[in-house]
Amino acid sequence: MIKYDDWFMPLQQYLSSYTGAITIQAETTGKQPPYPFIAVKQTSPAIGVGQPAIKNVGTTQSIEQDYEMVLSFTAHGAAIESATDTAQKAHLYFLGKGAIELSDHNIAIVDVLPSTNRDVFLNIDYERRVGFDVRLRLRVQESYEIDVIEKVTPNEMEGE
Repeated sequence: MIKYDDWFMPLQQYLSSYTGAITIQAETTGKQPPYPFIAVKQTSPAIGVGQPAIKNVGTTQSIEQDYEMVLSFTAHGAAIESATDTAQKAHLYFLGKGAIELSDHNIAIVDVLPSTNRDVFLNIDYERRVGFDVRLRLRVQESYEIDVIEKVTPNEMEGE
């Protein structure tokens, strides 16, 4: 099972630490942090990739499956310079250090797409936004107990 926090929490922690910008979930009802900050949105759900691997050890069966998802990262800023600089730092994280840090959590970076302008017009001014998408692959393992038939004794046929 893919638990949201299993991939979001390490991603949030490492990205915030690397960029110096708070990283939050996009489109939530919480209070907006001060600029600059990064918002993360899961744009595609986790979809299974390849065939699952099934392994039996005693009475425990494990299934291991890779899943891919696409996340959208948007750096928000009051000025275009801060939004661009924050997005560029985040982009570089996924191309370098992020591949190492996230691998400890069974997360692999498959593709990092180019940054684009995502400005939004507010009342009389713009909120400056620059963002990019990242395709991640997660390896998930689930284990459970199974019943094992240890011995089969055939019934004697009736009438013999």
